[in-house]
Amino acid sequence: MPLNLHQLRVFEAVARTGSFSRAARELSITQPAVTFQIRQLEEQRGVALFERIRRRPGLTQAGQTLYQYAQRIFALAEEAEQALELARGFKAGRLRLIASLTAAAYYLPPVVAAFKRRYPDIQVQLAVDNSHRVAERILSLVDDLGVLTGEPKDPNLVLEPFCEDPLVLIAHPQHPWARRRTVSLRELATQPFILREPGSATRALIESRMAADGIALRVTMELGSNEAIKRTVELGNGVTLISAAIVRREVEARRLAMLRVREPGLVRRFYFAYHRERRESPLIRALLEIVRGRRGRPPGGHLAPA
Repeated sequence: MPLNLHQLRVFEAVARTGSFSRAARELSITQPAVTFQIRQLEEQRGVALFERIRRRPGLTQAGQTLYQYAQRIFALAEEAEQALELARGFKAGRLRLIASLTAAAYYLPPVVAAFKRRYPDIQVQLAVDNSHRVAERILSLVDDLGVLTGEPKDPNLVLEPFCEDPLVLIAHPQHPWARRRTVSLRELATQPFILREPGSATRALIESRMAADGIALRVTMELGSNEAIKRTVELGNGVTLISAAIVRREVEARRLAMLRVREPGLVRRFYFAYHRERRESPLIRALLEIVRGRRGRPPGGHLAPA
């Protein structure tokens, strides 16, 4: 008996959301209807697809296998819809983007704006998460296109250079270094230093670069957001290394002083990432064409070479 696509859609929603109730809300049906469809699918196939783990539905091995196929089936179905929309000039459709916070706030908006000018009828959804989760969501086909730092080594991920994000030193405008243009890495060890919390890609880059030169920073604070770090430096409570794009307005308003670091190696590289099975997606290709056409014009940074 061929798979029932309605049952498969219900199964995919439960597997993706991790909840029968959330799947029901997403599909606009009742929770008992979701439970019935899953039970019927399991009985017809003679396998258990879910097991209860701390009162939540966890996938069995058979469920994991079916979920991988379901993701691919519905991704291809959506891609087929996009291909038909392409023939109509993209009069409808949805592009799901996900990016790390810096990319989402400072680098993607001009690209999305250019995309919307060209394709005003396409709905664009943008989620924000760290680079690790961006890669996970692209690999699981939850989102179409992601922006992340680093180069995950997964054969299913296709990466395309987007832009470079240099880190700069920021200090209070009355700091002794405020009138300087550059600073050395070793000088940073003399100052009270503010870092992002563990897990931050910026922090990982800073620590790796300092370790390469055997430099130990005098960390006095660890804060959970770039906004908190900027405000703390504005109040004269230390210095930090941060994305140049993030502090552009504060530097122009003279609320912060910005210095370049003399030594190389403090540049984050952003990449677009998509699943290799989505490489023929018309919407992904349309957005990447816009990105390629904008090379040399990113806000607050320099585009990576093609």
